[in-house]
Amino acid sequence: MNGKPDLSWEEDYDQRVNPELMTQLLHNAIPVLKSVEWKVTSVTEGSCESILPLTKASTNQHGTHQAALISLSADYTGGLALTTLLRGVPLAGIHRCNEEESASLWLAAMDVKYRNPSTGHLVGRCDIPANIARTVQQRYFGGKRVLVTLPVIFTSNGELVAEAEMRYFAQPSIQLKPTKSNPRISPIFKQKLKASARMIAGLRASSETKNIRVDQSHERQAAGPHGELLATRLNGVLPQLKDMVLARTRHIDETLQSMVGLEQVVILGVGLDMRPFRLSNELGDPTFFELDLPEMLEERERVTSAMEPKENVKRHTMAADFKVDQISELLLQNPEFDPSRCTAVVFEGCSMYFTKEENQKILRDIASILEHPQSLVWCDLVRENVVEGTVPSPDIKNFTDGMEELGERFIFGSNSPTDFFMTCGLPQTNSITVGEFLGSQDPVLATYQFAVGSK
Repeated sequence: MNGKPDLSWEEDYDQRVNPELMTQLLHNAIPVLKSVEWKVTSVTEGSCESILPLTKASTNQHGTHQAALISLSADYTGGLALTTLLRGVPLAGIHRCNEEESASLWLAAMDVKYRNPSTGHLVGRCDIPANIARTVQQRYFGGKRVLVTLPVIFTSNGELVAEAEMRYFAQPSIQLKPTKSNPRISPIFKQKLKASARMIAGLRASSETKNIRVDQSHERQAAGPHGELLATRLNGVLPQLKDMVLARTRHIDETLQSMVGLEQVVILGVGLDMRPFRLSNELGDPTFFELDLPEMLEERERVTSAMEPKENVKRHTMAADFKVDQISELLLQNPEFDPSRCTAVVFEGCSMYFTKEENQKILRDIASILEHPQSLVWCDLVRENVVEGTVPSPDIKNFTDGMEELGERFIFGSNSPTDFFMTCGLPQTNSITVGEFLGSQDPVLATYQFAVGSK
């Protein structure tokens, strides 16, 4: 299982879990911890000590610590103690990582007994007994899910303030994803899917950029308060991402609008894309085929069912896992899909998260059934040197580092979309960078490309 068994505790402490690093990472990921000045003060393998200062922001009407903040401190004190046992394993949502190497850790239950008011700086401590620590490590590195209850004790001015029992589970993040042999999806992975889709909708609902503006009403409804919050937080970390999302949205819209006689639109990884509702009339009411994981389609149905119905919008949702299912078969099994009709296929925001071979399989498969001479495929790609980390620009490094901190590491890129599309059975290809599309000199925008290919 993932991890670095040859890594010493001293190296792991220095690289992954030392107090200064973890305080900074947790402040970035959980802003309320920074607001109340909570910090990690000591870490050893199997233990963690923290401090919650007595400040105006952390106290209640009596001038003592808020009980809820004591519980918050217990959550992250115990969680970090558990993290120290996962030698060399980055924590999803905290460290820069991808699903193949990270651990997902969540609080499952808590029981906090408050003994005395906290009238001074609050010290929290979790010490994991040696026998429990061994069991945790054996199970996790044996590829099994960990479910463990840990004690956290709080003192202030030398007096016992609270005792907590915190129940956590930890699991390799890759195990949360569905597979062909185990199609059941975890609630955590389902939440990640929904959050990502809401965030993109929130970015689409952002104010205009470079004179590009997307119809915000549908996107804002799709994003909801969660998506708008995620987009706002993300704008502070990755300011170029909004430009990228709005630019690709506009480029796809313009590509579809330029097609004469468009009859079908296939959206791969549809998420919360509101394009069928925004553009159906303008495009001449084509039939939309919306493909995504079934759990994402459930969320899409929840969102779209709350919208005012539009009788002229023709939509067919189709559950699909692009790593397992053959898209052409799914489409051809739908009696409403006709490969001889003029069709646009939109493969948006996906290619960078599939391997080269997986992307080729997907694009070759879809290209094989496009019979109309005006049918085309739209796809966005990052440059190969971005994935490899060989671009010298510090702006680009900051951007890719930020994406990795979100757990969105890129694994595929192409420096020549034309050459790559040629290998996918799409020899007629045009491409443009976001920088060129927006007329911007930002080096980050020059690494992101839009490609339109046909047979």
